[in-house]
Amino acid sequence: MTAKKIFPTVGGYIEAIANPQGRFASLAEVRALTDNEGMPLYVSGTGRVTFRVELDREPYRLTCFTSAAAGEAAASGEYGDFLPDEIYVYSDEGQGNYYPVALRPAAASAAAGAPAVTEDGNGEFSEGLRVIVRRGRFGYADENGHIVIAPRYTWAGDFTEGRAAVGVAAPVGEGMLMGLIDRDGRTVIPPEYDDLSWDGSRYATVDKGGLHGCLDRTGRVVVPLEYDWVGEFSHGYAVVRRGKRFGYVDERGSLTGGGLVYADARSVSADGTAEVLWPENDDYTRIRLS
Repeated sequence: MTAKKIFPTVGGYIEAIANPQGRFASLAEVRALTDNEGMPLYVSGTGRVTFRVELDREPYRLTCFTSAAAGEAAASGEYGDFLPDEIYVYSDEGQGNYYPVALRPAAASAAAGAPAVTEDGNGEFSEGLRVIVRRGRFGYADENGHIVIAPRYTWAGDFTEGRAAVGVAAPVGEGMLMGLIDRDGRTVIPPEYDDLSWDGSRYATVDKGGLHGCLDRTGRVVVPLEYDWVGEFSHGYAVVRRGKRFGYVDERGSLTGGGLVYADARSVSADGTAEVLWPENDDYTRIRLS
């Protein structure tokens, strides 16, 4: 039985969109629109990241997915035409996989109720605020067009549950460091992480120097940065990986369910059980964690 795909992070999609040659199964002519520093223009939300692109000289929104659940939900057409196995993204280990995308003309996005993106760079409204881009810097404006959070970030994502991921330029070399802010622009998680994914509710998974962990919405460390990968929490547990072995941590950050002993592990269900794949086995076994 084939192990499930672990969906890429926002950073993985940025790398693919910025270097599109040979990355698309059918959208060979897609080209990302970029800011003054050559970074692809995009906004992110829970489980997704949407890029501004051109195809056949026409503007489009290309949405990629950072969780399996978001990708499955998008098959309904909510974000445009759904294209399974379309974009090729590499993992941290240097291996790659194809993942789904959704493609929608920019004009259709505006017709659906979202304001068109102007040359200055205005995103879609989320919780009464929208991302704006001014002279290559990202900030936020309210529904009246008043700037609420000054454009001072290298990148900024949508607000969900009062939090938004933001990025600043790395102090050394190229790249960006990620953090989390609240609706008043106050820093909740300092921008010191190589990648950050906000689950839109309680937790932010982070990556620093190749080590992954999890912080809560106040910035408190929940899962120490000591894993090669950390999934989103589901019913009180998150899947973690170190090397080739998977396991589970609870909301105190403690390993549970036998430790890092599985060849693969799936998210915990509402009944407190989960499917795991033992080494040398072909079929998944259901275990109970609570």
